[in-house]
Amino acid sequence: MPVSSPTPRPDRSSRRLRSAVAAAIACVAFAALAAAVLPQTAGAGKAPVYCYRGLGTWVDMYDARALDHPVSAARNMAAHGVHTLYLETANYHKPEDATTIYRPDAVGALIEQCHARGIKVVAWYLPGFQDTAKDYRRSRAAIKFRTPGGQKFDSFALDMEATIVRNAGLRTRRLLSLSRKIRATVGSKYPLGAITMSPAGMAKYPSVWPGFPYKGLAAIYDAFVPMGYYTYHGDGYANAYRDTVNNIRIIREKTGRPSVPIHVIGGDAAKSSNTETMAYVRALREYGALGGSMYDWATTSAASWKTLLSVRFNPRQRPSLPCDLPLATPLGNLPEKMDRTHPKEVFYQTSGQKGDRVLRFDLYDAQADEIRLVVNWEDLGVLAAGPVKSWTGVREVTVPAAVLNPRARNVIGFVARGDYPRWDVWGVRDVSLSAP
Repeated sequence: MPVSSPTPRPDRSSRRLRSAVAAAIACVAFAALAAAVLPQTAGAGKAPVYCYRGLGTWVDMYDARALDHPVSAARNMAAHGVHTLYLETANYHKPEDATTIYRPDAVGALIEQCHARGIKVVAWYLPGFQDTAKDYRRSRAAIKFRTPGGQKFDSFALDMEATIVRNAGLRTRRLLSLSRKIRATVGSKYPLGAITMSPAGMAKYPSVWPGFPYKGLAAIYDAFVPMGYYTYHGDGYANAYRDTVNNIRIIREKTGRPSVPIHVIGGDAAKSSNTETMAYVRALREYGALGGSMYDWATTSAASWKTLLSVRFNPRQRPSLPCDLPLATPLGNLPEKMDRTHPKEVFYQTSGQKGDRVLRFDLYDAQADEIRLVVNWEDLGVLAAGPVKSWTGVREVTVPAAVLNPRARNVIGFVARGDYPRWDVWGVRDVSLSAP
């Protein structure tokens, strides 16, 4: 697959799609696509998105190491802090047996081993949209699958990348029809994930899937799982950061939902340097993504695993991050009737700043060594403690010019101690940045 391709998944299933993706250049009238967009579906957004939070990893049908050795695979995932395994159960051309689950015994064993270690397991299926009856059967098989011990997948996600149906309008209508049928099967309280091509890639190469139905999918699925794959769009820190941010931004804009839950799949793990992985993780954190993962488990390096430990286990956030300065609204893990959707950290952004600046803020329940100040990812240290269960009153900290960007965007973060499920109680409000 060429670096410029917006099709993100480099597994063996996708390699067979490369020629089809490259050939998918026919434009489709917007009117025809608009007719395919579905109204709000009962149940969308009502199911819990717990499975899509935090650090994930991926195993496809061709990963014999994981399927042949489920005990050691699950143990390794747990050791690296993985919260969710995304496990491929079939694709549109495999398997051919009656079960419609590839290696069901191995799949069952891997589910049970992961569950024994507190790891959630999400099934994913790659439809071709040529035979939607088959696509539905194989999706339903994953949803209804049970292990010998009666365990099941914790969620189901549909992989929306096949372009062998050349007519994009027809492909969209079939995608949405299949998705509605899956939602009707699982009901309103079962979480569904939409695994999409790279939004940034599709924006750059719109002929691959013109008029991709973000709003229609948002009416059906509880979380978006974009295959960002910054490693297919360039090299270096700036590329990995920009690509990840663009994938989040486009989904928010196209769905019209700034707080839509998003779990971003990062780069091809075998091709991502640790510097690029760091940029990806920082972008996830600044923008409050639900979680993140690299593709795939077998090819993630030790250095990347260490960096990925900083992927946050975020809830649905309102408002979405980063927030523009100045902002008076209290954010954090605060008492009832105040915000609890930013339990770990809050990031703010502002324009270029020349010279020293004074940062003003008010902290809630600030304890010793509890809240750190980060400016453009420079750690400016722990903020002083204040009264228990009370606001400190507005404080001032001088931010030196050396850590500020005079012409580019600046990012300011308040990062609290504690992690899920042991969040600290803390908060911040009345944040502003100005000249001395």
